[in-house]
Amino acid sequence: MDLASLATVIGPPTPAAFSIDWPGLEQWLGLRLPDDYKEFAERYGPVLVGEWIWVVVPHHSDRGGYFRQLDQRQGLQRSIRAGDPPSHPFAFHPEPGGLLVWGESRGSEYYFWDTSVSADPNDWPTRVFTQSWPDEKWRLVDAPLTEVLAARVSGGLDLGEALPAVSPPYAWNFAPLVLKDVPERASFPGVPLALEVAGQAARVEAATGVPDDYAALVGEYGVGRLAGVLRLLGPGAPEGFDLAAEEAVVSERLRSRRAAGERVVPSPIAPEPGGLRLWGVFDGGETCWWLPVSAESAEWPVVLLDADGLGWQRLPYGATGFLDRWLDGRLDLPVLSLSAVPRARVLFPPVVDPAASTAPAEEAPRDVLAQLASIIGESRTGGHTYDWPGIERSLGLRLPRDYKRLFEVYGSIGINGIMIGHPEELQGRHEEEVEYLGWEEDEAMAVHPASGGLLWCANTEGRDCIWWDTGDPDPDRWTMVWDVEFDRRTFPGTLIELVIADLTSRLASPLTALDPSSDGPMMWF
Repeated sequence: MDLASLATVIGPPTPAAFSIDWPGLEQWLGLRLPDDYKEFAERYGPVLVGEWIWVVVPHHSDRGGYFRQLDQRQGLQRSIRAGDPPSHPFAFHPEPGGLLVWGESRGSEYYFWDTSVSADPNDWPTRVFTQSWPDEKWRLVDAPLTEVLAARVSGGLDLGEALPAVSPPYAWNFAPLVLKDVPERASFPGVPLALEVAGQAARVEAATGVPDDYAALVGEYGVGRLAGVLRLLGPGAPEGFDLAAEEAVVSERLRSRRAAGERVVPSPIAPEPGGLRLWGVFDGGETCWWLPVSAESAEWPVVLLDADGLGWQRLPYGATGFLDRWLDGRLDLPVLSLSAVPRARVLFPPVVDPAASTAPAEEAPRDVLAQLASIIGESRTGGHTYDWPGIERSLGLRLPRDYKRLFEVYGSIGINGIMIGHPEELQGRHEEEVEYLGWEEDEAMAVHPASGGLLWCANTEGRDCIWWDTGDPDPDRWTMVWDVEFDRRTFPGTLIELVIADLTSRLASPLTALDPSSDGPMMWF
């Protein structure tokens, strides 16, 4: 449908053209876009059509613009898919052949191109997702964007919700997107690893469809147990080391648990579209995966799962980048049972028993702040100082060491919607929260300054209050409590351990939302 015909249905565009750097955008997306969409975008810009459909047009704004809009919608769809893959059997861009959002309604409709149908974007149909709880439906509309808009506004396309009276298009006052606004994609160049092979290398078939750095690693050294504890997998390898066979076993185990209602990693798992791809298995049961975020395997980050397949951690490295840092003892990762100590750069082929050849590495104490840093990144601001004796005198309590270390390293901080109380404001905020909740006269609820009472330490964006249970005389053994006025949820660890458990999905009652499709938690400093 040409724009003149569309204008008779939805109304004419504004006189001013909306110029967009299509070559730069398409290079970043790795896709050409349909001609009717590009013509529409340049004439109408970011617009609300028929008082109902927002058309997602490349734009720049101080709220993140087009790329944030894409990241939020595409990431949310991957999260929805992870909870019920059979009902959402699609990949989502930048996954190969993924659906790509082009519009959303003021109700519960989301419009996507199906890029898997054709190499010619002008042949892409639209798939519409309607999200009216408890019913979620996908519909295929085999028509280009302009025809879908005309049909929905004119009433020819019924998606279950009545539209308001048609009014002229409303254009948002956003600036056009230009090449300098296009973010760089993260890629993970390989790190050369020099390994010693304990015996004759177990050669395997050439690895295809995996990142080049890993293909080169197993191509040079074969498969085996790295440092005696991590099975590196490859195609056509002996039993226990074959890439396809091990992935099939581990993936099926996780999918079966999910189908039975058990909690597992909130992500699709191969062979589901966009699913995690296995490449390594620790002797303790933890597993190493790639997350295929795009068609370019060099952009696939590593995701680690704990032995239960529930706790997960996405790393800003490819396989060899992770292995190099792990072997050096530079990574204290909360989802791994092994501590951060240097390990022998020795690969033991499948026929060689590592225990008979070398002594295991001596494990070290775990560092909870180093584990948190492996998720949120190192501090960018340097050391911070506080009058801890004065603060503790004012409270009448000593404070936990992990809390004090957190503020000395990071300063004021919010982690994925968990806003941790500033040391100099703890007393005042505690009194405000107690007063707000009406606990002053509640004798059944012991709160500070009562002996062993609860002491406020953090809030979440979901309006949970998090408290220290100060019943133990040693503040480093204080446990955590939240949702006190309702279900009184508890956690048998410290504040930082609680945050880590939440960020790695190991908390039975999550405080915030995060899944492997996100490249990290939102941070406030």
